[in-house]
Amino acid sequence: MVLALLALSPGRVIPFEQLIDELWEDRSMINARNALHAHIVRIRRAMSATCPGGGKRLCTTRNGYVLDVPADAVDAVRFTSLADAGRELASDDPVAAGRLLTEALNLWRGPALMEARDGVRCRISAADLEERRLTVYEDLTELRLSAGLGRVAIPELRQLAERHMERERLTELFMLALYREGRQSEALAAFQEARRRLADGLGVEPGRSMRRLHQEILQQAEALGEPRGITRADAYS
Repeated sequence: MVLALLALSPGRVIPFEQLIDELWEDRSMINARNALHAHIVRIRRAMSATCPGGGKRLCTTRNGYVLDVPADAVDAVRFTSLADAGRELASDDPVAAGRLLTEALNLWRGPALMEARDGVRCRISAADLEERRLTVYEDLTELRLSAGLGRVAIPELRQLAERHMERERLTELFMLALYREGRQSEALAAFQEARRRLADGLGVEPGRSMRRLHQEILQQAEALGEPRGITRADAYS
């Protein structure tokens, strides 16, 4: 948790009190500053073992500790920067945007801060990163569907849509991906299944955007593009 907090704010001093609170929260801790220092010593040793002199990057200041590394040395920071750059390019240069968003997602190796979620600040940061990860995945999937940047992994999209039923955009992308593959009936069934999950789990109906997409799929609207292997003439023959 100590290393995670320092890494999430590279180059910025994290006060002793904030680190102590993250480690022990409301628990009364005798000699908390000494106990924190013991953690810092172990982290420095581990950093030096990984990279000679690496422990010197963890510096002590008058008020706290700072991880003295460039911001882009931290994968969470790189992820956010790549995601922002990709989103900005989405309308003007979809190919470059897709490359940046793919690079951002490729930085992930599992859940955010997987071994450092006991503290409040780490939990909040992990939740924010996971939320952003899903948004980047949605942005990249939408780019692939709208700009033809490769096929979408439908099983993965299905799994995410079912796991995050509150994110209707995922379900919409799943429906559209199915439709584009020429699987109109499955796309319509996906809407009905999502409608049932929303009603049972959250007590709500699908939003306007999902309902509109459902109608467009029913009507095989031109705005959705041609299903793979089906021409417009075939659809109405």
